[in-house]
Amino acid sequence: MYTKFPAVGHRYFVDFQAFQVELDFTSESSLTYYNLDKNGNKIGTETVTIKVEPIAEGIFLVTWQESDKTTVVHIEDYKQLTIVTNITGSDLSFSQFHGTVRQLS
Repeated sequence: MYTKFPAVGHRYFVDFQAFQVELDFTSESSLTYYNLDKNGNKIGTETVTIKVEPIAEGIFLVTWQESDKTTVVHIEDYKQLTIVTNITGSDLSFSQFHGTVRQLS
């Protein structure tokens, strides 16, 4: 099984249709995400500690908790360039979004 996380050292634009983000993977344990407005301008950011687990070749489970206690669980597919995100808000609301990925650097 492919176990090396390919995102390290790269930035990605992710379009979940309902919202867009930029993900900057600085290491296998650190991610800075940027919330983007409809014009692609960065309107919010946070650096989080992530946990990465390989699921299958090119597919990874990526999880983190944000400073406001929001939890995020991604299934990141680097072969199909898709992400499914599952978000539990600090108010315990739950949302799921499917997105497409484009590598920026």
